[in-house]
Amino acid sequence: MLLLLIYATAAASAATASTPGLRKLSNLVTFGDSYTDEGRLNYIFSHNALPPPGELLPVNNATSVGGYAWPRLVAQKTGAKLYDYAVAGGMCSDSVTQHFLSNINGPFPSILDYEVPAFRTDLGYRGLYPDRRPDNTAYALWIGTNDLGIDGFLGDKQVRGATIPDFVECVWKALDGVYRLGGRHFVLLNVLPLQLSPMYASVDNGGTGNNEYWGNKATYNTTETQDRMEQYLSSANSMFATGAPYNLLVKRRWPGATVSLLDVHSLLLDLRADPTRYYTEPVNITGSWRGCGDAGCWQSTNPQSSFVWYDEVHPSERTCEHVADEFIKLLDGRSRYGVTYR
Repeated sequence: MLLLLIYATAAASAATASTPGLRKLSNLVTFGDSYTDEGRLNYIFSHNALPPPGELLPVNNATSVGGYAWPRLVAQKTGAKLYDYAVAGGMCSDSVTQHFLSNINGPFPSILDYEVPAFRTDLGYRGLYPDRRPDNTAYALWIGTNDLGIDGFLGDKQVRGATIPDFVECVWKALDGVYRLGGRHFVLLNVLPLQLSPMYASVDNGGTGNNEYWGNKATYNTTETQDRMEQYLSSANSMFATGAPYNLLVKRRWPGATVSLLDVHSLLLDLRADPTRYYTEPVNITGSWRGCGDAGCWQSTNPQSSFVWYDEVHPSERTCEHVADEFIKLLDGRSRYGVTYR
């Protein structure tokens, strides 16, 4: 009965969600990992310290996706100002999953333990957010690649007793934190089909062997790990899809807010299904433009725009362009990969 109530309420809300949730996108505030990070991890590597509070890092296309990250592409296309708190390598919460970053002698900065607090601190700096309002600012969160992967649940490295529902609850807690700071329009991007990435695909299905992100992959049964990766991300994505309307509309966890879901998982599957429509010939949907393994590092002589994947686990800039386009369409109420609840 409760699930029926959720779906009925969600359907009614979605049916009235054809108009944009924002009057105008003037500010985009983002949280996440390497898929979203424009320069915070680069700063940490070069300074052996976190960026100082109140400092807006410069525009940067030397990112983990081989070019501009998706939120910068959104900013370029819309004229919005980008405030990017994502940290490559980061996870949602140190209490669920974490891995070590020697440059700061601690865990990679996570969303709950660093990114949202950094945003809160920055709000105290005069002039940094000159025109932030509920009707002109969107807050986007994309997380899960590291949490569910070999450095997290797939590698059995989660905090003892932690579960995938704990990871999903962390996402809702992140929205709690931003809501308390005045956020009212949230966009959650779900987890890509990582089981198809060169890193997590089995060797029999065209995946890599040992690589820069998973140095001992060859010691695993890669068919089994591919299947487990698919199970974990499918579970998380299902919890995102049901939990967003449940928390917003049934529990009324964020009164007056809108929550949008962008199904980038389905988007990438569709890009792969008709690749010549979206990528430059010769198209490559299974390999990556660059990579590193036991024999050293390499990169393709073909254009990056030919590849779905930039390296073993990061989408290419061309893939990120499609993510950015669908994000913009979602805010306008036009994306077939998105739904907005209010």
